[in-house]
Amino acid sequence: MTQIFKDLVLFFGGQVATAKALGVTQGTVSGWVRGVHGCSADMALVIQVKTKGRFTAAQFRPSLAASLPTLEINLPATSHHLQTNESAVNPSSVSQVLP
Repeated sequence: MTQIFKDLVLFFGGQVATAKALGVTQGTVSGWVRGVHGCSADMALVIQVKTKGRFTAAQFRPSLAASLPTLEINLPATSHHLQTNESAVNPSSVSQVLP
C-alpha cells in the first residue's frame, strides 16, 4: 500500500508539496509513505479531486470501491414507471398530527 503514496508524492513533486496541496502536514505524508498509517476516506476523496482523477479514492481506501455505488445502480432510469400516485403518508398519521 505504501507504493501508491510514493506515487502520489512523485505526482506532486515531494512530501512538502504533497502536504501543501492536500492541506496536511509533511509528517502526515511521511507516515503514509512509510506505512505508519493510511489516509482517511475523506482524504482519499480529496486526493482524487486534487489529482483530477489521476489517482482514485479506492486506490488509497480499497473499501471505497464497493461502497460508492452510482445513482444509476441505486435508482435505474426506468424506475419511475414503478411509482404510484398513492400518498406516502398513512392517513392515520396525518390525523394524529392535525388538531
